[in-house]
Amino acid sequence: MRIPALVCAAVILASAGLVADDHTVIFDEDVDFSTLRTFDVRDARMSSERPELTFPAVMKAIDESVRGALVARGLKLMTDHPDLVAEYRVAGVDYSIGPFGRPNVITPGRGGRGRAMSVDFTEATLVIDLSRPDPKVLIWRGVFHDTENDARILAVALPKDAAKLLSEFPPKKK
Repeated sequence: MRIPALVCAAVILASAGLVADDHTVIFDEDVDFSTLRTFDVRDARMSSERPELTFPAVMKAIDESVRGALVARGLKLMTDHPDLVAEYRVAGVDYSIGPFGRPNVITPGRGGRGRAMSVDFTEATLVIDLSRPDPKVLIWRGVFHDTENDARILAVALPKDAAKLLSEFPPKKK
């Protein structure tokens, strides 16, 4: 009787890593996305205490991924009067697991008496906004949450996460 329970527990724990990443895409259903021909990428921001995430090469890789994904969808990069402006931001938050298994956000300087708290996992949230530029109107948003024990894994995954989000652009008509 114990073996099936152990097998079930092992399957549940093994599958937990498979659902750690999630994403959501929302868009304006009234927009005819087929009329959009050009784009520009502006305003990229990173907020994190993790040096692995704030390394300039990470933002450059995300930027290249966003540009590449939009070009692959038939849009042309144009800095003057684009039809679409892409903006993205990444927020990284460190967590430690408390004594009762509850995750606690690690804030800078937390730990007391100069001690740094150990980071048990880092969560990154990538938000990509696609807007019409004039007037600025949001027409598509993708949000990707990724959680890893090692921030270096997040740094490598973020460009792939951006491409995964933009694989859902333009949205399919229902």
